[in-house]
Amino acid sequence: MDFRINPENEDLLERAKIYAKEILAPRAQKIDEEGIFPRENFDDLAREGFTSLTLPKELGGRDLYEDTATYSMVLYELSKGCTNTAMLFHMHSSISHVITYLGTDAQKRRYGEIIRGGKIIASYASENTSSLHGVWRMETKAIRDGDVYRINGRKYFCSMAGEADYYVLWVQLEEEENLTKSLGLLIAPSDNPGFKIDQEWNSFAMRGTISHSMIYDDVKIPVEDLVGRGGDPIRPDVLPKFGFGYSAVYLGAGGGAFDWVVDYAQTRKLMPDNVPIATYPAIQRQIGEMKIALEGAILMLQRAGWMINAHGADKAYGAINEAKYVCAEASAFITEKALKVAGGPGLFRHNPLQRFHREARAGLIMPPNTEKCLELTAKTVLEGSANVLGS
Repeated sequence: MDFRINPENEDLLERAKIYAKEILAPRAQKIDEEGIFPRENFDDLAREGFTSLTLPKELGGRDLYEDTATYSMVLYELSKGCTNTAMLFHMHSSISHVITYLGTDAQKRRYGEIIRGGKIIASYASENTSSLHGVWRMETKAIRDGDVYRINGRKYFCSMAGEADYYVLWVQLEEEENLTKSLGLLIAPSDNPGFKIDQEWNSFAMRGTISHSMIYDDVKIPVEDLVGRGGDPIRPDVLPKFGFGYSAVYLGAGGGAFDWVVDYAQTRKLMPDNVPIATYPAIQRQIGEMKIALEGAILMLQRAGWMINAHGADKAYGAINEAKYVCAEASAFITEKALKVAGGPGLFRHNPLQRFHREARAGLIMPPNTEKCLELTAKTVLEGSANVLGS
């Protein structure tokens, strides 16, 4: 296994580190406290060319989605600065890749230009019936009416609702419930009059993702704006990378907490000793535990990335699920341990630890949640294969 970063993309990782520290981190507290979309961050990312990185090279991108090792570490570094921004960047980057991967030549040219211009793309799939706890179902249907599809329904956890420039709707194209044949993607400008936002997002974590519910009230989308064919969105070469990116983002919360608490321990002094608490054996043991958990999770993440690159996403289901479990659990462990090391000051809102801790806890339940990851991992052992939909 070769976990080295592609030399052609090393500059992206270094730029992500600098950007996270100098730009994202100072803004993260306000984004969290006020529950606001990180508009400034996305504007800066667009100016730096980051929002078009996953476009193919022929469309002006860097094809970064095909270099999963670098892509995952870019997400990890950005998340250390602001987990909300990193998550939304991943969502935008993933669906941008899907559009240019599954779309027609005309769609690729059109949306490639739109994305290069700094526009933001969001993607909405979640429904009450689409939990990854069981069999995935889709109640939102697209009924063809001449040259348009008419869509009615409701979506939940619609990140960037009211903020993105375009929405990609995951819908059932036919009455048949087998989504491998009927699940489709329709793309529309966010100012389509049929979109109604239910502003109910007031969460304890990932507050800046603005994941309101959305109502589709007789939304009309031209047939030509169907991306790919029925069943394409859950093809094994398309869907798994979404979850892979989540692993990197949530591990970044743990990485950010670790960096902060190490610096804190090296500068915090308690009387009467008047020496940094980092000199205390009890503190050193906890830092050692965090370091080992973090490095182990990074290796699992890189292993999954290598599997995707070497064998394809369809052959990397097991590694992707294992990485999601290990990264989410490690991040939750690290942030909790960091709070213990910091003590009372770690709870103050002007320090980032409490924010990293809340965001790491969200990683435990982000689909596929850690329990589902264990179930899917067991299936790969007992049955030989299991995909992210649990089948």
